[in-house]
Parts: sequence; structure tokens; C-alpha cells
Amino acid sequence: MGNNPSEALEEFLSYISGCEKTYRSAFEAVGKEDTRLQDLLHGLEFAPDDDAAILAAAKKLRESRKHRRENKDIVLMLEKTVKHYGDPRHRKELSNLRDLLEQQRKTEEYLQGERTYIPRADG
Repeated sequence: MGNNPSEALEEFLSYISGCEKTYRSAFEAVGKEDTRLQDLLHGLEFAPDDDAAILAAAKKLRESRKHRRENKDIVLMLEKTVKHYGDPRHRKELSNLRDLLEQQRKTEEYLQGERTYIPRADG
């Protein structure tokens, strides 16, 4: 965490945004591998009857399943956070945090800027 509260707020908001993007990408990858599964199974089923062809088809299937599992794990890891902040009540919370971030930055700019005092009373 940096020295300013705005940095912590910005880091949190960036984290939530990153979670949503990563979740969507991983979710789509799982779906693509699910769709690809039938093609790979048919490739294995109809592979020429020699060890090299069967092994090549089996390796493709194995890699697909490993890729799917990696993405499925990402989905499971981020799902609660993404669903929590996807709820309209909590979307408002994020909006409020963005407003707070903007206000906090203004305050920090003022406090860290050059400040002067103009006397109010005459001499």
C-alpha cells in the first residue's frame, strides 16, 4: 500500500475489475473446451488403429482437459467475488467507492499541493 488512501482504494477497485475480466475469460475458455470435447472424443474414436495416432489423439484430449481444469479452477476461485459485486446492491457500493476515490484524490492534491494563507483581517 502506498502513502495515500487513494492508492489503496484504486488498488481495490482495480482488483475487482481484474477479477471480473479474468472470470469472464476463464468461463468462456471452459465453455470452449466443453464444446471441443466431442470433437476430441470423435478424433480418438476414429483415429487410425495404430499406437502413434491413438497416442496423439489422447494427448490432445488430455491437454484440453488440463486447460479446462485450469480455467475451471480460476472460475471457482473468483466466482464469489464476481457474483457479490455483480449484484445490483453491491454495484452501487463500487460506484460509491469510485466517487470516494475521486474525492480522496482531490483532498490529497490539496493537502500535498502548495498551500498559502491569506489573512482575513486588515493590519
